[in-house]
Amino acid sequence: MAAFLEDASALVSDYCGTTFQDPVPALVRAAVCSEVIRWLSVSPGTVMERTGDLQVEYATSAFSSSLSEAAKAMLKGYRPRLGSISLTTLDPVIPEEPVTGAAWL
Repeated sequence: MAAFLEDASALVSDYCGTTFQDPVPALVRAAVCSEVIRWLSVSPGTVMERTGDLQVEYATSAFSSSLSEAAKAMLKGYRPRLGSISLTTLDPVIPEEPVTGAAWL
């Protein structure tokens, strides 16, 4: 269980772009716990079995290397926001005079 909590915490930290310090926000703890519960609630096993022609199908594990869409939605407010800034110069830019062919001689 501790390994699942550590893995989910690492995924959340990576997704949010920060390492949360104490006290960790309750919403972040809830997202980590919900991911661990999701991973533990689905175990691999037989999901379909047919006796005639011997067909057996196995489910895949719920554990994946990414967060669920629900967890991402919960953590949206903790991600860095992208923005833009405008830059201005203090001195006017003086364009250089064009170099003519004779100046190279």
